[in-house]
This record gives sequence, structure tokens and C-alpha cells, in this order.
Amino acid sequence: MRMYWLSLCVLLVCTGTLKAQNGTYVPAVNVPVSHNGTQIENPWVGGFNAPIFSEIDLNGDGIKDLFVFDREGYRISTFINNGTTGQVDYHYAPEYRSKFPAGMHDWVLLKDFNCDGKEDIFTYSYSGGMTVYRNDFTPQNGLQFTLAYTLVNSKYGSITANLYVASVNLPALTDVDNDGDLDVLTFPVSGSFVEFHRNKAVEQFGVCDTLVYQLDPSCFGNFGLSGFANEALLNVGCRMALPGDEVHLEPDVAARVQHAGSCMIALDIDGDGDKDLMNGDILGNNMLLVVNGGSTSGATMIAQDDSFPSYDDPVDLVTFPGPYYFDANNDGHKDFVVAPCISGPSENYNNVLYYTNTTNNTTNIFSFIKKRFLVDGMMEVGSGANVVFQDVDKDGLVDIVVGNYGYYTPTPPFQSGLAYYRNVGTATAPSFELVSQDFASLMQLGLTGLSPAFGDIDSDGDDDLVLGNSDGTLLRYNNNGTGYVLAQPSMTTSNGTPIDVGSNSTPQLYDVNKDGKLDLVVGERTGTLNYYENTGTPSSPAFNLVTSSFGNVLVNNAFSLYGYSYPFMYDSAGATQLLVGAVNGYIYKYTNIDNNLLGNFTLVDSMYQRIYEPQRITVASRDITGDGIREILTGNYAGGLTLYAFDSTTSIQETIQQEAAFQLYPNPAADYIMIRIDETARPAMREIRIVDITGREVLKVQSNSATVPLQLDNVSSGIYRCIISDGRVSSSKNFVIAKP
Repeated sequence: MRMYWLSLCVLLVCTGTLKAQNGTYVPAVNVPVSHNGTQIENPWVGGFNAPIFSEIDLNGDGIKDLFVFDREGYRISTFINNGTTGQVDYHYAPEYRSKFPAGMHDWVLLKDFNCDGKEDIFTYSYSGGMTVYRNDFTPQNGLQFTLAYTLVNSKYGSITANLYVASVNLPALTDVDNDGDLDVLTFPVSGSFVEFHRNKAVEQFGVCDTLVYQLDPSCFGNFGLSGFANEALLNVGCRMALPGDEVHLEPDVAARVQHAGSCMIALDIDGDGDKDLMNGDILGNNMLLVVNGGSTSGATMIAQDDSFPSYDDPVDLVTFPGPYYFDANNDGHKDFVVAPCISGPSENYNNVLYYTNTTNNTTNIFSFIKKRFLVDGMMEVGSGANVVFQDVDKDGLVDIVVGNYGYYTPTPPFQSGLAYYRNVGTATAPSFELVSQDFASLMQLGLTGLSPAFGDIDSDGDDDLVLGNSDGTLLRYNNNGTGYVLAQPSMTTSNGTPIDVGSNSTPQLYDVNKDGKLDLVVGERTGTLNYYENTGTPSSPAFNLVTSSFGNVLVNNAFSLYGYSYPFMYDSAGATQLLVGAVNGYIYKYTNIDNNLLGNFTLVDSMYQRIYEPQRITVASRDITGDGIREILTGNYAGGLTLYAFDSTTSIQETIQQEAAFQLYPNPAADYIMIRIDETARPAMREIRIVDITGREVLKVQSNSATVPLQLDNVSSGIYRCIISDGRVSSSKNFVIAKP
């Protein structure tokens, strides 16, 4: 069963090193944005949906900064802490994102395992465990990481196997027995009891710079988790099983401890020297504190607070809250932060709860402060951010309008609208002010996935509005000079056929055929584009489908049915260019469009300007600073925005995560795999290597063919990585071999 899920979750990414030439697009973090007249701190972060927080010193100044890994799209956000005493003082610093290894997924926690004072990386491995990268920061080289453990193992009795951590869970990484090395508390496959994996590094080697784990034979704390709610079952005896064995429980106990997902931290909350547990759970919106009344040598859980903190405002966060414990306000006392531990049908706006520690790290009394820690300093619209530049108030300054998939509400699950940010700056120095989160009062529609497109389609001198949405249809609103009036609740072609692209319609109004009338280009979930020509008159538009595979554009991932194409066409020196945002977080650029509307467009870049904003990136571009160079605005499914500006002074070299430049199938494989190289790649002799999860090479060939078959007769079942290098860049993908 585990192999089945692994085959469904294969990572389709690669890394390459690319050097920019004489300038590049960089995040424009200093463009000001205000809410209610007050400038917000970090507007262009890109939003949070399910953030995991870890402390780390990014710049070597001795102050703990903040690393955030969002399970929504596996996005990384990095913040420098200026360290003002008694204040939350984090400032977005995206330049550190590229310092972290590409391709990390599911969860990432930063903990110092080798006692050098620098936080290392623990992240989920597709083998059902943990991969570890060592932090090798030096003042000369800055932040850098080195792979230390491809897969962390533990001794289960006489058997050595991977230390199992589920992709949906978060383990507690802490020194449980206070001997100086890093132990692990985690849930086994059954998810019922907490396993204690004791690090034997100090006992065996007298040092703490290695990971040598052994499973403690008894379950940690002699308690279990209920199978019905996020609550503890105290005084439940158990024994830890060897891999493949069963845990034998009384029938009434077994029925109550079947469990499916937990995010956990361990801390000494009462200052008695042993580790207590804080647990968020997929079975509830509450936070569970389980108090340890034992010792460092033998934990015994004796009490619980399943409405923590019951003495203040208890945690109530939809759904599956995850706990974090760090000093957020620079007063020396660790605070309590809670965020969804899973993306999806969770609170996505009031979604990061902040409790300040009013005492110290020994007594730990927390007081609730707010529901939007850090998020209140961002341009954030819940889930999904469909961006457009538009001069709404016709003052000559370009404003921003953002549609979203929706804000979480209990019923219906999401509520979609448009946010309007007015440009209150100047023609050369933009500054944005939030005017409304429900522009044109569209939340009353009860739709999700609103995607706006503006243009004067009736030639009356003002811009009308076309709305895409999740069901794939389009709505048309006419601008009557004072507001938007619904003209067509479901747009149709001239013969009455509904315009419906299936799902997730993302329209743009643009004069595609250059006849003086605005046509419609519509993206959709499959990753293709639809072209509807305006065959009407300037004052009475009529849209008719020309092709549902416009330019043969396809931006879906390999082995995926989804692409979530988001088109943006624009004119560059008289030639039409096309940018398309995609589900993978990259922007595709196409040319060869004019006089070729029924042909195949030319894909010139599948990671335009190296911008990477996972996932479901949306894109708009305008010159908003008056320097003759377009800025680039992006949105993503975490609900935030990022603005990029061209910087002619930069020339950077960085390792980045990018879409794989080849396809590999079938996956899972058995007797063979077929490798198909991207036709846009430079023809070259390529080295193709197959390595296992330990890095051992099992197969190597060289070929300059576009299609390469590889026989796997002598390769056993397991998880492997295919690495292709042409001496210039390397690309890689994981895949599974499952022999019958």
C-alpha cells in the first residue's frame, strides 16, 4: 500500500544552474502598500495557506530569523528579524529562498542536529521518512546546505529500517532525554501511539554530530490518541512493534486509537525538566496539551488540556491546526503560534493565530493576540490570486484588481470576490491602497474562482468586466459609468451556445486578430487556451469559438491532467507576445503569434525570467514606474501577490527548482522506461544515469536521441532518480519501479 501512494506522489522536478545576463527581474519588496491608511510590513510575500514555521539565522548576525515552508505549493518564504526587543520585527527577504535545496516537499523543519548552533534541514522523503541537509554557513560563503542523510534510519529491535514519518504528520525533533543529541517523537504507520526514537550518538560516540536512532520498546508516555477527536487516552499500555508486526491491544482500546494525522511539538511547558506534548490533529479544530508527569528517563502522561489554552482563548482553527513554539517578539520568551497543518478546506485568511508568552520559558502562560500573525502585513486574498493591472478610476495610474478562489467560510466552503488596490502613488513611484475586498459586490454571486478581465467591449469609452470562475463559464458586466451592471449571467456565442471551457475559466480581453475589436482568450484547468473571436460590431460584441487549442499551448505537468493556464497577451514593439501562468509555478512565454492564429506558437521559455511562485501562478505585466520597462505581477494559490521589477545592476547565479526538461514513462515502471527529451532543449550528447535512494548508480547510458528506451531487467523494485546531464545543466526526476 505504501508503494502505491509513493507512486502517486512522485516528484517531477529538477534543478539547474543558470546565469543571468546584465540584469534580471527581482522581487520589488519596497513598493508600498497600505491597509486602512497604514502601510503594511510585507505586502509582496505571496500569502500563507498552511505555513510551517522554523527559526534560523539566515544572515549570520546572531539573531534568529524566520523560515516558512507552506504546504500549499511547497512554497518557501524567508524573513530577516531585525530583533527589536518586544516587537514582531520580521521583514521579507526573498533573496534567501534560493539558498535552500530545491524540491523539498510535504514538510520541512529546521533543527540543529550536530550541536554547532546552526539549524539544519529535516524534510520528508518519499521513502516514508526524513532527508537531512547540514547547515554549512560560513561568514565567507554565507548560507549553504549539504546533503547529510538521504534517509534517516532507526533500529527496530534487531531490524534497521527507515525512521517512519508520514507525509501528513509533523514529528517532534527535540532532545527528549536531555543527553545533548536530537531525538525524534513520531507516529507509526497506525498513527495511534507516539514512538520515541532515541538518538544514541552521545552514548556510542560521545558526540552529538550524528544521527543513530533506536526505537524505545515502549510507547512514549503510555498514552494514545483517540480515533474520534483530538484528545488523549491516558494510561494506555502498549508495546512498539517491529516493522511488519501488529500491535496487540484490547478490542475496546483498539477501536478508539485508529488515527490519521497529527502535527506535534515537544516542549517543557511546566519547567519540570521533561517533555510535554502539544498536538494538532486532523480530527479536530482544537489544540491538545498532554502533560508529562514522568521524567527524562521514562515519560508518563498524567493530564491533558484538550482546549488549550483553556485559561485564555482556546485554539479553534479549521482545520487540523499545527503548533509552533518560538520567540516571535524578541523578548526572550518563546511564544505560541498556530496555523493549518494541511492545505485544502481550511481557514485561509484568519489562519495564523498568535499567542504571546506573558511569563517565561519555564511557566509558559500564553495570551491570545491576533488571528493573522504576519498575514495581516501581506496582500492576501485567501486561496488563489488571479491578478490584473487595471486603471479602475481612470486617473492615469495603474491599479491592481485581484480575484480569488475564495475565502474560507463554513457554508459554502469558499466565498470568492475581487479585491481592489488603488494606486495612490505617482507615475514613477507606485503606491497601493486597499479600497475594497469586495469590488463591485461580487461575493453575493456565491461563486468560486473569480478571474477578472477588463476592456471596453462596447466602445462607450469605459472598461467593462468579464468574469471567469470555477465552473468554466463567463459572466459579462457592462460599465455604466457609475458601476458594473450584469449584462450576461452566462456568456454565449452569437448562435446562443454557452461559452464554457469546462472548469476554471481565466479570461483576457485582447485584440488578437488586430481588427480593432477585443477578442477573448480563455485559460482553463487542463492547461490549454481557448480563442473566441469577436465577430460583432464595435458597439455590439459577439464572440465565437475559433479554437479550443489556441497556439497548441499546453502548460500542464507531465503525467497530470491539470495545468491551470492563465493567459496574458501583450504587444512588444508591434509584435504580440503571450505569457501563460501554470500550475507548476512557472510562467511560459510564447511568440510567433501574429499571422499564425491557427498554427503552433513558439515556446521560447518555460520558466520566464526564472520567476517561480508555486502553485497556480497567475501573471500580469505593465510599466507602472514610467521607465519603459514592464513590471511583472504574480499571484498564487496561497492567496498572495508578488511584484517583480527589472534590475539592470544584478547578475546572479543560483540553483533553482524548475520544471523537468524531459518526460519519463510509464511510472511506475516494471521492465523498461521511456525517456523523451524536451524538443526545445539544445541537441547534445547526454549522459543518463539511474540512481537509487542512497545515490548508488544502477544504470548509465549516453545518447543524443530525443527518445531513449531503457531496459530495467536487472534493476529491482524501489524508488529511483533519473538524472540527465548535457554538461551544461542537469535535470532529474524520481520514479518508481514495481516488479510484478
